[in-house]
Amino acid sequence: MYLHRQSAFALLQQQSEKSILVKFVAPHCGGCTTLNPILEQLVREQSGLLHLVEIDITEDPDLAMELDVRCVPTVALFKQQHELGRLVGLQPKKHYVNLVQQIG
Repeated sequence: MYLHRQSAFALLQQQSEKSILVKFVAPHCGGCTTLNPILEQLVREQSGLLHLVEIDITEDPDLAMELDVRCVPTVALFKQQHELGRLVGLQPKKHYVNLVQQIG
């Protein structure tokens, strides 16, 4: 799902009881596509404790600048509007697992 600035922040506020895994992408990013099955599996394994949001930074450059997203893919974990952690660039699966385990 692609979200624009207002929708993304609204979702973060509405889902305050869930952690939000935000994947920042761009159309030219091959690594972004590679991440899809990894992140989708992690979300499924969290049994409703985690929501996945994908934001295209070319569609919302202001949000990317505000959140200091400088390259894609960038994956950030939020809970109650606070960023808990971030991974920049394509990383090994275990790094995404470790990031998601912070909500434990």
